[in-house]
Amino acid sequence: MRRAGLVMLLAAALWPAYAGATAVPDPIVVEPQHVEIGLFHSGAVIEVRAEIPVGYQVAVRLMGHSERLELKKLGKKAGVLWMPIGDITFEDIPIIYHVLTSAPLRELGPPAVLAQWSLGYDFLIPADSPGAALRAELVGLKEHDGLFAIRERGLVRQGPDPKPTGPQPAGVRGAGGAPAVVEPHPTELLRGSFHLPARVPPGNYSVDLIGFNNQRAIQLGRAMLQLDHVGTVRALRRLAMDHGLLYGIAASLIAIVVGLLTGLLFRPKSDESH
Repeated sequence: MRRAGLVMLLAAALWPAYAGATAVPDPIVVEPQHVEIGLFHSGAVIEVRAEIPVGYQVAVRLMGHSERLELKKLGKKAGVLWMPIGDITFEDIPIIYHVLTSAPLRELGPPAVLAQWSLGYDFLIPADSPGAALRAELVGLKEHDGLFAIRERGLVRQGPDPKPTGPQPAGVRGAGGAPAVVEPHPTELLRGSFHLPARVPPGNYSVDLIGFNNQRAIQLGRAMLQLDHVGTVRALRRLAMDHGLLYGIAASLIAIVVGLLTGLLFRPKSDESH
């Protein structure tokens, strides 16, 4: 028993060093991984660092969960007034969609491969999907809000790493989910950045590193980005969600007080003379 206990203690002492020696570094790193949305939040810059096999072209795709959008279609009535003339619905539109690439999209792979990974607006909103006829208008609106962006050559190469990589982690997958085998190979470092607007809602977002070689694509790695409300914003959100009536009353009182103060501070000078 004493010998078994001694062996277990020795194994526990040596395990951290062994685990650190055999750990495979993450092929993609985002900094920061956690963004706090406070009262004065004005957006965030997310730095991306990716280590890839030499000879690969890559895309880094930041996406949020999909939602159903119901928008109003505007048009001229009587040839004069711009007014809503109908509704338009889009299905499965991500709340945020940012893409960085090491080369132009058309050079990464054939259209069928790009479509598998939803790389490009044509594949994000296919021609046969609801609302596809107004795809350009939707994309323009989302880009104006900073929620959609495609930056070709947005990943800059930092040079090769002379040390070959080991076997890829078990999580490396092809587009269909089947395990993908990447042989040990010298690597190079790429860097880029995402510019997130203040209107990005809180939640967890996936950042996928997709590698292209010989007209094929595989997932080289994945990182997660988390956005959370903090401080006053978090308290107000919790109040609105859990105590809607109280929140409505408080908001109305604040609006009344602000209105009265505005009237006192900016009333015409002619009123002061009477």
